[in-house]
Amino acid sequence: MSSNADSFGHIFQHSSSGEDAAPRASTTAGGRGEQEPEVVWEAANLLEAQIVKGRLESEGIPAVIRGEALGQIYGLTTGNLAATDVLVPGPLADQARAILATDVEWNEEDWDDVEDADSAQEEA
Repeated sequence: MSSNADSFGHIFQHSSSGEDAAPRASTTAGGRGEQEPEVVWEAANLLEAQIVKGRLESEGIPAVIRGEALGQIYGLTTGNLAATDVLVPGPLADQARAILATDVEWNEEDWDDVEDADSAQEEA
């Protein structure tokens, strides 16, 4: 055996009872099972998906966007290649759907704060 094989010799050793040691398969959750991501929003395009993702993240729910790469490469905004899904971890899917089912309420003060922040950023 080479020196590399010697350092990994414990992998190839036989059991002391004379039987061959069966390889052990280990399994980890790795995002499977109840942690499997669920689609909570089917967006018409990437822009809509980014808005939905931002809304969920502002509420503390991690989200990812999944869509056809070709649609993003060519900047498509309509059609099947532009369609994009927003996914969240399985245990948070119901909470995410509830958040997305509610309307966002804006008032004049919120909008004034955004405009003030934009003008301050432009001056800097």
